[in-house]
Amino acid sequence: MGIFAGFTTMVGNLAGAFSNIYFLAMRLPKNAFIGTAAWLFFIINIFKVPFHIWSWQTINKVSFFKSLELMPFEIFGLISGVFIVKKIDENSYRKLILLFTALGGAMILFN
Repeated sequence: MGIFAGFTTMVGNLAGAFSNIYFLAMRLPKNAFIGTAAWLFFIINIFKVPFHIWSWQTINKVSFFKSLELMPFEIFGLISGVFIVKKIDENSYRKLILLFTALGGAMILFN
């Protein structure tokens, strides 16, 4: 799964589905699931920054300052996500992850 996640994140930012399936198969509790996914994508995205700047040129002054403008919304999403996840029990969380992973996969296939 690591190879699939690594390859798909480099070609299309699609590693979420592979990592979700792997973490669900490992039966990680929801907080460990979220924390592990956060660290995984933090490390992957840090690795990709030089490619975005020099090879793909998708990070530039304009995109950097647009990201800064959007930061309040990111913080709001973080806070509301923490609040919502606390309200969801373990079993429902696993089902939601499966549902969202399936929906995301279907959207990728048909778009």
